[in-house]
Order: sequence, then structure tokens, then C-alpha cells
Amino acid sequence: MKIFTVLFVIYLSFINIHINNAEIDCTIYDNDFDAVNMNPFYARRYGGLMASNSSTYIIYINTGPNSIITEFNIAIDVNPSSSIYCLKGLQKLQLLHTNLTILPDIKNLQDLTSLIIKTDYGSIDQHLPPEFGQLISLSNLILSDIKNLEDLPDEIKYLINLQSLTLEKIPNFNKIPDESIGKLTKLNTLNLIDLPNLSNMPSTMINLQLLQQLEITKTNMTNIQIDILGSLKSLTITFNSILQTIQIQNLPLLQSLAILSNKNLTFLDIENLPSTTTISITNSAQLQSISFVNIPSIKSLDLSGCQLTIFPQSILTLKSLETLIMTSNQLSAIPLTLSTDLPNLRVLNLANNKLQGTIFQPPLVYIRELYLSNNSLTSMDGIGKHISLQRLELNRNQISSIPLEIMKLSSTLRQITMDYNLLNHIPYSMTNMVSLTGFSVRWNNIASQERQYLLKLFNQSPVQPQF
Repeated sequence: MKIFTVLFVIYLSFINIHINNAEIDCTIYDNDFDAVNMNPFYARRYGGLMASNSSTYIIYINTGPNSIITEFNIAIDVNPSSSIYCLKGLQKLQLLHTNLTILPDIKNLQDLTSLIIKTDYGSIDQHLPPEFGQLISLSNLILSDIKNLEDLPDEIKYLINLQSLTLEKIPNFNKIPDESIGKLTKLNTLNLIDLPNLSNMPSTMINLQLLQQLEITKTNMTNIQIDILGSLKSLTITFNSILQTIQIQNLPLLQSLAILSNKNLTFLDIENLPSTTTISITNSAQLQSISFVNIPSIKSLDLSGCQLTIFPQSILTLKSLETLIMTSNQLSAIPLTLSTDLPNLRVLNLANNKLQGTIFQPPLVYIRELYLSNNSLTSMDGIGKHISLQRLELNRNQISSIPLEIMKLSSTLRQITMDYNLLNHIPYSMTNMVSLTGFSVRWNNIASQERQYLLKLFNQSPVQPQF
């Protein structure tokens, strides 16, 4: 009996393999519409008109007696027919929440330029068929929420017209074939998103010299090295939970770099990015070493939430820097040479750090916006020497008085907020600060009678205070 059961299982497996490998007989369909009509759902028909991606529809063109279907969008219809593989003029195929298996017959779709599959309900196997590589016209490929897929076939090397590749939310995906991906030299967009078993970047990335956009998010990588990609303009590396080291070098056209929420990142080296203007490195609480070398065009740098205790000295080499954001760190001091080393710095945000005592000395003479809320500052002495200051935020500190020297900023200072401090008095002369338009000192220690007098006093000036 056991032998019979085993033989029966083998027989069923053989039948299944035979069915999966069998070619679909497309001759049974008179035309494209005949093939589409085999589906157990209704597909709206549009003669070249646009349609919504959230609906099921086809787009066709008239070519005489038989029309050619060029686009098929199937949305939330879970049982499409394999007759789809007989639509040989199809240029765009989008499968949203369906269970269509990828059969070898996909090779019939030689004109296909865009293939998007999102949510397959486990219908796609661990491996795509080798015939997938025969989609020689394909320029856009998106595979998202594919439960069982583990890799891409080596035959993707034949997709020489592929320009955009997105692999997203594929829990078992663990391999991109090195040699094959290196053959996709027309690729300009590569997104690797939510691939928790992908542990390595392809070693042939250097071949992708037309790549302009790269995202690496929620992978299993511990080290990422990006080097010598001559066309790359945007690089995003986020939420890689075990990532420890990043090296980014020699990217001549890179404009923006985002390295966000990589909670175990400890080492970061960024070199030779001549065109980069914006860098964000945030919420990486284990970051111990950070180096910037030869980034001559940078305008904005964000290092928020990295729990830095020491100001990275290499920041002082970024001579073109205009905005520096370092909120939610553990800084207790900044370099004395900050103003001279960064002469173009206009915005400095050091909110939520460990700064104590008086305002910075020597003064930051070029700074226009200074954000120092949520620190432990006790004095504003020397504020009058910050001669370019236009906006000052000092909420939630321990400052008990505003010195009269603030009047030296009368022609520049426009806004000042000092909520939640220890103030019990406001200099009456501040009513004469000609540029001041916003002034907030709420939740301080100013007596009620004094507040009433201040309101009456300031009502006679252009300044609109909040007490």
C-alpha cells in the first residue's frame, strides 16, 4: 500500500511538471479579444484611451480585421487565464493582486516593454523560468510582494533594454546573479526594497554606468560599498537593520544622498562627490566614525538622531555648507573655529543636545538662523556679536534674562522664541527692535502684572509678542 501511495504521488508530480512545461496552444484563439474573453472576469476596453491603474482593462489598437491588444491591466481579479501569454502584441502587462503563474510561455511576449506584478498570493515559484530572459523589449520590471521568489534567473542578462528594475517586498529573495546584472548596461533605476534575505550587492555594479537612481532599503546587508558609478544622481540607503559599514566614493554626478535609520551603522566614509548638494544621515544611533572628503558643492547636511557626542571634525572641510542640522545628538560643545571654517554656513540647528552655559563664543558671525531649543543653556551673554542673526529659537532652556546687548541685532533679528525658560523680565527697549516681527516668551516666570504692562508697551510697537 505504501509503495502504491509513493508511486501515485510521483505520478501526480510528473503530471504537474508536464502541465507546467507544456506550451499553450495559441492557435485555438481567433484573435486577441478571443484570448482575453477566456478570463473569468470583465475587462473594460479602451481604444487607445487612458484608464485607471486600479481597474481591470485592456487597451487596443485597430489594425484592420483584427485589433491588437497592447496593454492589459488586471486589478484584484485573482484567476486570470494563461491565455494572456497568447497576446503577442502586448506592450504593457500589470498584474495587481492576482495568482497568475509565470509560465515558460511568457517568451511569446516579445513586444512587452513594461511588466508589473504586485501581490501574487504565492502563485509564482521560487525561480522564474529561463524563458523570462526572452523578453528582449522589456524596459521596466517591477516585482512586488512576491511570496516565494528566491532569485532572478541568469537569463536576465539578455534583457539588454531594461532601464528600470524594482524588487520589493519579496521575503525569500536572496540572490541577484552577479554576471547577469552586470550585462544590463542600460539600467538607470535600481530599487532593492524590503528584501530581508538579500545580503550582498552585485559585484558587477561598476558596469552600470548609466544608473541614475539607486535605493537599498530593508535588506540583510552588513556592508555596502558604492564606487565609480558615473551617472548616479540619487542614492538612498535606509532601514537596513544589521548594516554596519558604508563606503561611498567617486560618484561624479551624485546630487543627493540619504542614509536613514540604519540602527547598527558604525562606520561611514564618503569621498569624492563633486556634485553632491544634499546629504542626510539620520537616526543611526551607533554611528562612531564618519568621514567627509572632497565634497565641494554640498549645501545641506543633516546628522539628526545619531547620538553623536563629539562634533565630527571632517564637517569643517565642507566649505560650501549652508545648512547644518544636528538635532537629537549628545553634543556638549562645537568647534571654536566653526564660523571661520564654514564661512557660508547660514542655518545651524542644534536642538535637543547637551549644550550648557552661555551662547557660543567666539560668535557665529555669518549665521542667520540659529536653533538651540531643548538644551541646558543658562545665559545669552555675547548674543549681540552674532551680527547676521535673523531667527533665534531657545525654547526649553534655563535662561533667566535677556541682555540689553540684544539691541545690537535690532536691524537684523526678525524672530525670537524663548518659551519654557526662566525669564522674569523682558528689556523694555526691545519694543524698538525695528526688524522684530515675532517674539514668543510663553511659559516663563514673568509675573501677571508685568505681562500686562509688557503687552501694553509692545502694543504701541510693530512687534507682536506672545507672553
